[in-house]
Amino acid sequence: MGWAWLILLLATYPWLLGADLASDTLASSSLVFFISGTCLIAPCRRLKRWQAILFAACLGFLFEARRPIPDGALALSLVAASIFLSSNRQLLRNTPGMLWAAAIVNMGACLIWFVASLYVSPASSGDLIGHLLVQLLLAGVVGSVALVPIALTQNATLDRLSIPPAPDTP
Repeated sequence: MGWAWLILLLATYPWLLGADLASDTLASSSLVFFISGTCLIAPCRRLKRWQAILFAACLGFLFEARRPIPDGALALSLVAASIFLSSNRQLLRNTPGMLWAAAIVNMGACLIWFVASLYVSPASSGDLIGHLLVQLLLAGVVGSVALVPIALTQNATLDRLSIPPAPDTP
């Protein structure tokens, strides 16, 4: 099914909205609940490469819509991550591999978001490294913890669409 990536994006949107609402409640501390990288793991296991790339690009632009960062910065990083993940599906075939991938991809995308947001609105360099480390730690923990419910939702959606697992080779 060619539109599986769009239906999957609609099924993933409540998780993104929940993360945005949680980020809004923590606005005074400048922390962001970042789950965009985590939302890539299950689709990269099941979708074809071009579908995973479209899903990642739309996911990146959905997150950027509410954040003051340069257009395409996060979307391109998520597309690069989806290309890597869809090329190395054998790394995602077990639960520990998926958890590591969720933490690493989520932290990498969070790092790119953080640098891009500094590019748009430079901040004082007083506690910049400390804030970055706290944000990356939060992204890694939230990415690993949120993987299970997000992946269950996404896999249930893909099962309802009768999308079989993609082969290990792209």
